[in-house]
Order: sequence, then structure tokens, then C-alpha cells
Amino acid sequence: MTTSTLVPHALIATFSQTGTTTRVAGRIAAGLRAAGWQVNGFDISPGTVPDLRGIDLLGIGTPTYFYRPPFVVQDFVRALPPLDGPASFVFCLHGTHQGNCGNQIRARLRAKGARDAGYFLSSGADFWQGYLKQGVLFSPDAPTEQELAEAEAFGSTLARRYTDPALEVEPYDPPTPLVYALERVLTSRPLARLLFSRSFYADDRCKGCGICVQECPVGNITLHPESRPRWHTRCLLCTTCAMACPEEAVHSAVDWPIVAPVLRYNVWRGKKTYPYARTDPWGRRIPGQ
Repeated sequence: MTTSTLVPHALIATFSQTGTTTRVAGRIAAGLRAAGWQVNGFDISPGTVPDLRGIDLLGIGTPTYFYRPPFVVQDFVRALPPLDGPASFVFCLHGTHQGNCGNQIRARLRAKGARDAGYFLSSGADFWQGYLKQGVLFSPDAPTEQELAEAEAFGSTLARRYTDPALEVEPYDPPTPLVYALERVLTSRPLARLLFSRSFYADDRCKGCGICVQECPVGNITLHPESRPRWHTRCLLCTTCAMACPEEAVHSAVDWPIVAPVLRYNVWRGKKTYPYARTDPWGRRIPGQ
């Protein structure tokens, strides 16, 4: 633990495609800074590992993909060195159900030797093509100002917990509902590599503009010599490429008839539980995309 004569140092690593996770990270950082901490940020991307020398508190922030952390975040946590010194915290954003996203990361950090200092959960706008094509945007305008204020208060709480490890932390999330847990299994990395990543293609409307290549957060798309995009096997299944295409030329498993009942179920259940708003069925011109 850092002595009282030194300024404690926190590092908050985030994966954020539309900026909402970064906004929450900023408010958590504000709470820590108000308590006298030095806080730096780190952007999670494929193959990146931060220098943790001198770090007293490590935070990891992520959106929820298919009721779990995105593969790139899983890889980042797996690549971290042993954490025998720093404490850690996790925060997740979700549009519908959070699943076991936070649980997975917290368990891995504890297995690496970090002391669990806390967990924060916030809503985030669910920009995903499968729901947008159904005409639904879950949790619009999220995180709310109230949630951002709660994130800042959480930062202050983290500072107190670091000083007093006996203070209680948030419990793990409850088990994921059965249907969502099944969807998580069906979108696991092996199936994403072998099946779903191969389902992406661009039809004849494609102009070879390369926007899908630029927007892919993990560099999974390249342009074929004939200027047609080609998808590889590192896909996160975020469908950002399809939503960004100005010609609406990108297709994937989201368009398969067999997937439609699952989407309808998720929308039905989500409407019963979470805030939502109608939007353009294709999700075009969505702010933040």
C-alpha cells in the first residue's frame, strides 16, 4: 500500500467504441482525484499491455457484448502480469442484461493476485445492429447524469476502500438468465471464429470505400485487391462495420432467418425490463457512431 507521504496512483483501462465507457471512466477518475489520487487512462486495443509499475489501483472498464466482456477485453485481462501489488476495480456498461461480464473480469483479476476494491454497473446505449434493425435502441441517452454522478461517488468510495481494505465491496452479479446464458455460449469465441466471422460479406452495393475497415475496433477487416472487404477471424460480433456502411451493403448472421426468433425474444424481454426508444430500423445516423 502507498504510504501517506506519497500520492497514490490509479490507472483506468477502458475499451470504448462510442465514448460512453470513457465518460464513465472520467467521472470515476474525478472522484479519485478529488480524494488526492493521480489518475491516468489507458485505451484497450489488441496486443496492448500497460506498464503497471507504481500503480496502486487498476481499473478496467468495458461495454457488455453478448452478456460477457468483448474478446479484446478478455485478452487484455489475460495478458496482464501477476497483480500482487495493486488493488483493482471493474465497471461495466450494458444495454439490456449485464450477464456475467463484470464477474468474469473480477474473478480473473483476483486470480492474478489483485485485491477487489469494487464494482460499478451503468447503463449504456445498446448500439447493435440486431436490435436497431428491429427498430429498437435500448437505454438511449445512457449513461444518465445520475449514473455519471454515481460513478464519481464510486471513485470517492474506491479511495476510502484502498485506505481501509476492511470496507465491504459490491457483490458479484447474480446468475445470467438461462436464455441469455445460452446465447453467450452460442456466440463464444470458437463459434465466432469458425462460423459467425465467416458470415460477414458485402453485396454488390459495396463501393469499396473502406469505412468498414476504418471502423472495425480490432482491425479484422481488410480490402480485397478488387476493393471488396474481407473479414477475418478476430471479429467481436459488434456489427459496427454493418452500421457504418453508407450503402447498407454489409450482411452477417444477424440477417439469418434462424436468428430472428432470438432477436424477437430479446427485444420482447428487454422492453419489459429496460428503457428503450424507437429509432431508424437500420440505425443510420446514430449520434456517437
